Amino acid sequence: MKTIIISFFLYLLAVTGIKAEKITYFFDPSVQFDSKIPSPEEFLGYEIGSRITEHYKINAYFEKLASLSDRVSLVEIGRTYENRKLYVLIVSSPENIRNIDKYKETRQQARKGEKPDTPLIVFLGSTVHGNETSGSEAALLSAYYYVAAQNDFVKEQLENGIYFIDPVRNPDGQERFVSWVNSNTSITDYNTSQYDREHTEGWPRGRGNHYWFDLNRDWVNIVHPESKARVAHYQDWLPHVQADHHEMGTNSTFFFEPTDPDGNESRFVPQTTYKLNRLFADYYSKALDKIGSFYYTKESYDNKNPTFGSTYPDYNGAVGILFEQGSSRGIHQESENGIVTFAFTVRNQLVSSIATVDAANANKNSLFDLQKEFFDVSRTGKDSSKSFIVGDGYDISRLHKFVQLLLDHRLEVYENQEDITVDKVKYEKGKSYIVPLGQPNSALVNIIFDETKDYTDPSKLGYGAGFSVAYSSGLSHASITKAVRGARVEKLERSANTSFSTSQYAYIVDYRDSHSQHLLFQLLAKNILVKTSFSPFSVQTGNGPKDFSYGSLLIPVSNQTISPDELYATLQKLAVASDVEIIPVSTGYSVKGVDLGSSAFRTVERPKVLVVTGGSISSTEAGEVWHLFDQKLNYQLIRADYNVFPRIPLNSFNRIVLAGGDYSFLGKQGIQDLQNWVRNGGTLITINSASRWAVNSGISAAQLQKLKTDSLQQKQSEQQFSQERDRIPTSVFETKINLKHPLAFGLTNVSLPVTRESSLFLAPSKNPSATVSVYSDTPLLNGYISASQLSNLKGSASIIAERQGSGNIVLFAEDPLFRGIWDATTRTFVNAVVFGNNINAYNSFR
Repeated sequence: MKTIIISFFLYLLAVTGIKAEKITYFFDPSVQFDSKIPSPEEFLGYEIGSRITEHYKINAYFEKLASLSDRVSLVEIGRTYENRKLYVLIVSSPENIRNIDKYKETRQQARKGEKPDTPLIVFLGSTVHGNETSGSEAALLSAYYYVAAQNDFVKEQLENGIYFIDPVRNPDGQERFVSWVNSNTSITDYNTSQYDREHTEGWPRGRGNHYWFDLNRDWVNIVHPESKARVAHYQDWLPHVQADHHEMGTNSTFFFEPTDPDGNESRFVPQTTYKLNRLFADYYSKALDKIGSFYYTKESYDNKNPTFGSTYPDYNGAVGILFEQGSSRGIHQESENGIVTFAFTVRNQLVSSIATVDAANANKNSLFDLQKEFFDVSRTGKDSSKSFIVGDGYDISRLHKFVQLLLDHRLEVYENQEDITVDKVKYEKGKSYIVPLGQPNSALVNIIFDETKDYTDPSKLGYGAGFSVAYSSGLSHASITKAVRGARVEKLERSANTSFSTSQYAYIVDYRDSHSQHLLFQLLAKNILVKTSFSPFSVQTGNGPKDFSYGSLLIPVSNQTISPDELYATLQKLAVASDVEIIPVSTGYSVKGVDLGSSAFRTVERPKVLVVTGGSISSTEAGEVWHLFDQKLNYQLIRADYNVFPRIPLNSFNRIVLAGGDYSFLGKQGIQDLQNWVRNGGTLITINSASRWAVNSGISAAQLQKLKTDSLQQKQSEQQFSQERDRIPTSVFETKINLKHPLAFGLTNVSLPVTRESSLFLAPSKNPSATVSVYSDTPLLNGYISASQLSNLKGSASIIAERQGSGNIVLFAEDPLFRGIWDATTRTFVNAVVFGNNINAYNSFR
């Protein structure tokens, strides 16, 4: 009789279209699902939470949903470096899906301060850190819920809104983590120890993308293809809400916004945004209370930094929500709160996603009102007449790169129609642009050109305090109130004149154009003889006399390994590939300055570069070096793990790069070998904390700055506030660089902005010529530094290039390649690589 009743019940489930599978752990039992839509468990063949799902399987499930349901539109917004598809599943009512293209176009009315006649737009995003996978598993369940649920309240939400499920924002990193966990999970029983291989992911870990970058620091910078695709998709739709699902330490519970309102709210964002934050919190607390999950709010996390997926929306008229789930970092793991299961973390992320949609629907009118308020130009008030001007008379390539970044964020940029001088800096017509503050997205303009440095309570600061992308460009920029605007810039044209005639004598390249770095490496890769100038000069060209500065490249026609015709053909191709102007000359007799046969022109050595990886070395900083060579310079370098490095014949290389980290694995013999390699002509380049190690290990003769403290500060040193006070969150500082030094070749401004987030202070070298750049007397440009740390920073060295035997050691006190966007200091790093063997020649020409 019992069997008959169960069979009849299953029959009823089948005919009514309700699933009979075990789904009550994740979903409320009252939810009814369409039997024609397979659940993730049915499709994948295992229970959600029993293993981590590979990215390609997530994509396959989304493809299946798109093939079965008229509630779905599946879009590919881009590809990763490893060519993985970036899918976004769009779920709504069938009618809304049919009108999806019309709504996409209509959404742009919001940018004009209007209320578009469209449904509510909600973005649900997960796993921008590839080893935080509970969000991507929850995305599978969220997709199933909104595609298959048959309840009237779900159908009503689908009519009122369009929901974008972005399951894995970092597929390359996620696949790295999935492979690690699934290949290390015990089959018969889960190993819960925090020390087991399953829970101790190997270097470089899955957090970063292919080049080990943190993509949650790239929303404004837009360095990587994942970010470029995602920002373009965001700006196409201008969502009302974006949820950003993350994970944190295993011993934590669950965090959702609001963050601490005291010090964590941006002055550029309307208060309405944060009020809605608090309204949404009621929905999250009720959803988590219902399933018995613990959580916290208002205690931590940064809500000002625009580069995060949870804060970028705040600077674009939406409500951004951060979720942080205590991670199992595997399938089951011990914690202070008991065993944390992967399924448990997935469920918390799922109910929070559903609660986000519930909250958005309940506050739909307020969300539309917020967007209208945000994009209202009058919100800038008395600053509406203010603009920012940015320009460079020599490096048009770098200028165009920065302007393109502004255009990618859909900001208004105008041509400058007259020569303007601000603070003794000349902004030339045709070589500068105007960015008005009085435009719809004034918040994003403000933060990109941010100069805030008046923070008073360091305990309220998050990961960073200096957010200015304008400083990262290294371009001259200033605020102005009067300017003659030209046409609005819609598209940037090719910057360089790459057409030139043949020469039987020589070719010259102005090294001040940042694209010339790429050209130089391509020339060296082809074993073409190139020289660089240690002195300014002027030559006669087909267009009259032309001035050249330090670092200018000379390519002789004679003494090459290829014929003049082959050289010309090669240069033609490289000029186009690098977008660089190459100037033919017919004589070595200069109009003024040194002649082309002078010893002031030094041969550039082809770099053979090694960067050490693995162990306690920063994967982020090592990845920045790899990314620079692979993506920007298109030049090969060797990455050697720390346990392989001792076996490498160092004389196979002439440049070795040490990213931030601990190199104690070298031992005494390894240090001696490295010192001998330098003395025999090698160039050692150390970054950030690796420079501290180089000093402490005795490899470098440089010294750390003697710290300045007073008795009061000593007494406070054990207090928490003092520790917070002396912490340096990511901030921007001014250094003064020696423009005649080869590490500065191509730069034209003695003021060089750098970013730092450490308390490493290098003392200026006893040999003045070895100190390439120092911090100014008023170094803080944007961010925060305590009074005691400021006194240590003033006058300390930013870059030291010291001679040892026939070689050199170049120490960077900061990370010159910071997040792949700090163009000004990237040039100094590139110069250290390419001119490393010529650093010693500086003393002959200074």
